[in-house]
Amino acid sequence: MIDSDVFDFAERCRKHTATGPLLSDLLDTVRNLGFEHLILSGVPLGGQKLAPMVELNGWPEGWFERYVEAEHAAVDGVCIYSAKTLKPFLWAEVPAKWSDTEASRRVAGEATEFGIWSGFAVPMLSVHHWQSVLSFASSQRACSLSPREQVQLVTMAVYAGMSIQALSDVEDEGDNVLTDREKEVLLWAAAGKTSSETSQILGLAERTVKWHATRAREAFGVGTTTQAVVEAVRRRLIHP
Repeated sequence: MIDSDVFDFAERCRKHTATGPLLSDLLDTVRNLGFEHLILSGVPLGGQKLAPMVELNGWPEGWFERYVEAEHAAVDGVCIYSAKTLKPFLWAEVPAKWSDTEASRRVAGEATEFGIWSGFAVPMLSVHHWQSVLSFASSQRACSLSPREQVQLVTMAVYAGMSIQALSDVEDEGDNVLTDREKEVLLWAAAGKTSSETSQILGLAERTVKWHATRAREAFGVGTTTQAVVEAVRRRLIHP
């Protein structure tokens, strides 16, 4: 791949108005480096589910469904390491303490059934999640990338991530999923206050505070108030 291919992709990123064309464009471009598949997602932490965090899904048909259903993200060495570093890495470079477990080896073995043998991951900071990663996958037994090619992939990953952010900003305009009171309750929960303490601060009955917390959980489709806080912060609805 020549540098102008990367610059051309970066220029096109500004023109994409939907994730589908962006995904197709990125896949077409990185095929020049031997990558047939990719996924851009938040990195699940603390029991979070992967599926709602995926922003670009270019994995082989069937593999994403199996990965999610089996909750492979919790044991996959590549996924685990993506939450612990901001340094781009070849999948083969994941430290053995995460890649050489029985569960992680099983995930890698299952991936080969779908033509995925090796890859390159680009962890990134994200306003959507605590951290994101764009992971490029290849049918080659081992990736062989020069330092310049790695920089090319990182550059394209960053531009793809910025494009997703721009599209999300448009989608989130006018997001009134929470009432002002629900935001207040989550804000005090983020500060570590119990329902009882929040009720005293806001001058409400404790059952009312709990009701607002329940409504916030239902609005986000999550099971705990802590998860609701994380989602509210992710959407920039509250600022602890």
